[in-house]
Amino acid sequence: MGIGRVPGGWAVLDADSLAAFLPMRLPRLIAAAASGAALALAGAILQRLTANPLASPEVLGVSGGAALGFAAVTFGVAAPAAVALTLGSMAGGALALAIVIAFTTRRDMPPERVLLAGIAVSALASAVLSAMMAVGDARSWAILTWLSGSTGTVTMTGALALAALTGAVWLAALAARRWLALLPLGAGVAAGAGLNLPLVRLALVGLAGLATGAATLVTGPLSFVGLMAPHLARRIGLARPGDHLTGSALIGAGLMLAADFGARMAGFPYELPLGLFATLIGAPWLIWLMTRTPR
Repeated sequence: MGIGRVPGGWAVLDADSLAAFLPMRLPRLIAAAASGAALALAGAILQRLTANPLASPEVLGVSGGAALGFAAVTFGVAAPAAVALTLGSMAGGALALAIVIAFTTRRDMPPERVLLAGIAVSALASAVLSAMMAVGDARSWAILTWLSGSTGTVTMTGALALAALTGAVWLAALAARRWLALLPLGAGVAAGAGLNLPLVRLALVGLAGLATGAATLVTGPLSFVGLMAPHLARRIGLARPGDHLTGSALIGAGLMLAADFGARMAGFPYELPLGLFATLIGAPWLIWLMTRTPR
């Protein structure tokens, strides 16, 4: 909050300057941390739900669905409010993932079918979104601006609402940690342990879609956090569902805070996309962790 660039170079803000900048910087930092945690929680839930280490909101089409929901509200409602855009993105993300689950439940969700169905849904959403944006009017520019991802326009109310929603998703995921421990063992084992698989899958799909849709409003639909943070949490030894979820959320929050700082400072006085910096920060670390030789 107190370090940044000014026209003369880098500077540390004094107390008076920090007090002046705090109302502008604090909401975006809260929003960045909350969105990173929400995407990481969604990724951890999806990876355990599908027993697929490549599952994430963007791979399974949730982010594309959220973007399409955002675009549908932008084109369908005159001067849409933030609440309408939020509900549209949440509904789009949940619907996209529900379609993927519907395609794959008859074969107990084998990983390859989940990925193929997710890629198909994501490609369809991308094609429809491109067709909508081809109109070229002011609404297309609004969608394009949102797709780049930014926390610069987030208000304190929106940031606190996103943080509260992320906290609620975390608590709900912790309450479902028994489900998340049994589902990676296979449908037969989970059903034998007493799980109502259709109901459990529907609940977890809705939870992941809710978290992704809310976070996508802030970060844009191309963030890498949902795939990366759960992997990093596992690599540092957080294997139990509760520890894995909490660790993923903390790593995702830290990653997005660092990405927000980089997006603000690297191209000063212009701001760069959050998703770009999240990938630049986290992907090298993930590659190093996955390729290093264990002792």
